Amino acid sequence: MRKYLALSRAELLDAVQEKGEVLVWMLIAIIPIFVMTSVWMTNQHQVAGLNISQLVTYYTVAVFLGWITEFWFDEYMGEEIRTGNFSRFLLRPLTFPFAFIFQNLGRKMFSVPIFVTPAALIIFLLFKDNLIFPDRRGFFVFIASVSISIVIRFALSTIVASTAFWWEQSSALTHLRWVLEILAGGYMLPISLYPDWLQFIPRSLPFQFIYYVPVSVFNGAIPPNVAISMLPTSLIWMAILLITSHLIWIKGVKQYSAVGDKG
Repeated sequence: MRKYLALSRAELLDAVQEKGEVLVWMLIAIIPIFVMTSVWMTNQHQVAGLNISQLVTYYTVAVFLGWITEFWFDEYMGEEIRTGNFSRFLLRPLTFPFAFIFQNLGRKMFSVPIFVTPAALIIFLLFKDNLIFPDRRGFFVFIASVSISIVIRFALSTIVASTAFWWEQSSALTHLRWVLEILAGGYMLPISLYPDWLQFIPRSLPFQFIYYVPVSVFNGAIPPNVAISMLPTSLIWMAILLITSHLIWIKGVKQYSAVGDKG
């Protein structure tokens, strides 16, 4: 475990060096909160059964949840594999892609206390009259849902990163992942606001467990008992994606090693 913590520490130091870039990305994520909450607050009526406070809370929590649960390693993996720099990962006494979790953690160890927490405090002070917080039971169900969201996003990033072993343009799949997480995951809008005929698609996919379910538990749109009944489905999706990502990654590493040996 010590070697993984060392990886987190190294990534933390890199984040400190790149604090300007981290701040820019935080602003890009947070500024829309002020825009969207202002839009929702101009409408004093319920929308598809959700009141204004639930809508404001939904988008605010979704933005912060996205920052906390995001993984980025699939964005640069294609370049690492094409240039042969991926070999440095294989030389380390670490288990990949598991080690990417700690690499990701290191960057968040810097961004969460320095940027995320102050931003959350400012937003709370500005919109506290329109923010909803769950009761104790709802909070624990929310934490469980967030944990599943993290694992699903890690598995999806691993699957996308693994395609780089065979396809040089795998970065296109990274963008596809973003689109699916935003639209089918309910990042921009709760899935319940979609037309009835369209809701069937995201409700049949695992992306709803990334944003829609945990955030809807937080703002009370999904009662804790209903969310608990959805846990088996989310856990099945999580297991399927984890197993799939592991198998594809192992096969991809073998493909990479075989090509390297021939070279």
